[in-house]
Amino acid sequence: MFSFGIAVVILIFLGVLALSIIIERVINLLKNANIPKDIHDALESYDFDLDGFSKLLESKSTSNVYIKFFKTILKASNKSKNTPVWWIESIAQDEAMHISSELSRGMWLLDTSITAAPLIGLLGTVIGMIKAFGVIGSSGVVAPKEVTGGVAEALFSTAMGLLVAIVALFGYNYLSKSIAFTLDELERLGTKLVAHIKMVKGET
Repeated sequence: MFSFGIAVVILIFLGVLALSIIIERVINLLKNANIPKDIHDALESYDFDLDGFSKLLESKSTSNVYIKFFKTILKASNKSKNTPVWWIESIAQDEAMHISSELSRGMWLLDTSITAAPLIGLLGTVIGMIKAFGVIGSSGVVAPKEVTGGVAEALFSTAMGLLVAIVALFGYNYLSKSIAFTLDELERLGTKLVAHIKMVKGET
């Protein structure tokens, strides 16, 4: 008779956890990692003044990573008229690292699931086969239901392990690519903003 083994229970938990992380991270990226078009156009064209750009940022959601990043840069530049550009760049790098850590939250669990799920599935397979052969060895008489139950548990564990790993792998790769793109855009547009500040301050 087929029954869920401990390995399958662990895999179900791991699968639900991985899927919930993927969904939460995707929603977070779609909501907070898209740059507003007017902000993007202003930075791409260099056609803006810092005061107007600051007011434009104030009208946007502070949960957006781009808005948060640009506000941090402007705040650093407005701290003092004599604030050196190297200091602003240092603050920008620090904020970018903070945003990277924020966007990557939970990614280690997906990475772990990719490796651990097949191994847990393999463990379940071994346990299931031990049960199947144990029935034959202990009774001396083949009990089809008992034997097939162990074999079914073994095969189901393997399938579950692979399924969880595949889901986690696709989710991890998609999120990694999206996060990398966001961070590259932050760096590129942040460099444009710092260059504009540098020009306004008259530094070379």
